[in-house]
Amino acid sequence: MTNTSSMNKVNLETSVNHHIAISAIMIKRVFFKILSRNKLSITPEQWNVLYHLTESDGMTIGELSELTYKDFANMSRMTQKLEIAGFLEKRRDNKDKRIFKLYITENGKKVNEQIHQYAYESTNTALEGIDEQSKEIILKSLKQVILNTEKFLK
Repeated sequence: MTNTSSMNKVNLETSVNHHIAISAIMIKRVFFKILSRNKLSITPEQWNVLYHLTESDGMTIGELSELTYKDFANMSRMTQKLEIAGFLEKRRDNKDKRIFKLYITENGKKVNEQIHQYAYESTNTALEGIDEQSKEIILKSLKQVILNTEKFLK
């Protein structure tokens, strides 16, 4: 029988994982509030899709799933909503007709440009009072967290 009192316990007040999770939730809330205040009916996750398509148009749902860390089913629903809203379109691949590729529309490009400003505003809100050197440390640390977790999950 294991003695539970000698096991390592997590204290949420000092847990890095907990603070990362709460920070992500709060940053998303700020971003969503800014989008809502500006009468944009798009979620931060949907904007993430538009952002990636602007960077590399013609991706598949699977490729977007990997880039955004969303499961395939969730990404499929999200892209369907973006298609209905007129922000992207699906086209069959020229070489393999079984594959659909996603392309951002002109309307999607306009909304993406608009949202960049709101993303910048939400980032500034979240990082207010943090100096540039600390921001670099945070970013470097979070990238390492992502690498560590990706390595574990493979």
